[in-house]
Amino acid sequence: MRLAGKVAVVTGGGSGIGRGIALAMAREGADIAIPDIQVLNAEKVADEVKALGRKVLAMKTDVTSAADVKAMVDRTRDTLGKIDILVNNAGMAAPPGMPFMNNTEEDWDRAFAVNTKSVFLTCRAIAPYFIERKAGRIVNIASIAGPLAATTMPAYSVAKQGVITFTRVIAKELAVHRITANAICPGVLYTEFWQKLAAHIAETNPAFKGMTPRQVFDKRVSDIVPMKCEQTPEDIGNAAVFLGSDEARYITGQALMVDGGCVMW
Repeated sequence: MRLAGKVAVVTGGGSGIGRGIALAMAREGADIAIPDIQVLNAEKVADEVKALGRKVLAMKTDVTSAADVKAMVDRTRDTLGKIDILVNNAGMAAPPGMPFMNNTEEDWDRAFAVNTKSVFLTCRAIAPYFIERKAGRIVNIASIAGPLAATTMPAYSVAKQGVITFTRVIAKELAVHRITANAICPGVLYTEFWQKLAAHIAETNPAFKGMTPRQVFDKRVSDIVPMKCEQTPEDIGNAAVFLGSDEARYITGQALMVDGGCVMW
């Protein structure tokens, strides 16, 4: 129960990696707020959190809206009493590029709004509260697509690298207040995002012609993951639990690769 007595906000916690993080933190004793644009998904995960004996709040939130984000922070504090941990997990895949000229201006604007601007908005909304308390943990979910400069998804790749850089910026600024900020970079997970990407790869890359999305995914795992096995949202959840706990009190400004060895630096 490393998070006993803590309250964690997990944006986009209604599915995929976010669900894995929310449940991992609940198992470790945290009460959970789940702001998600897909509120029905958030409510389903909220039922799972309740089954673990934790308090939970599910709400519809557009993390690209400053007004929505402020309302989410205020409602969480009012309902659950406080906030100790912020996990910025909400994100989206941009349409595949390669060549990058295939992406539109709207592709880039949307990728940055959901993946990068949202992190700024949530951190800006919660930082004064954390500073007042002289405590707080911020965990931003980036991606190995950032450091790998993924040519198959340029807008997403650049947006996620921006999350890593922004994490380091706020880590420097907030360190004096004993607030930590770290990023987690997941590797290759078979989520809805990857299913769509795999289908696109099968349609556009002759090397994958005729493969199902799952076959494309398995081949990518075999090709780029040194451990040769896929990971799960729970792997990311376990890392988020650690970075949100007192065990990580002296770790800040880091980008933790949870990827089976895809990126080593």
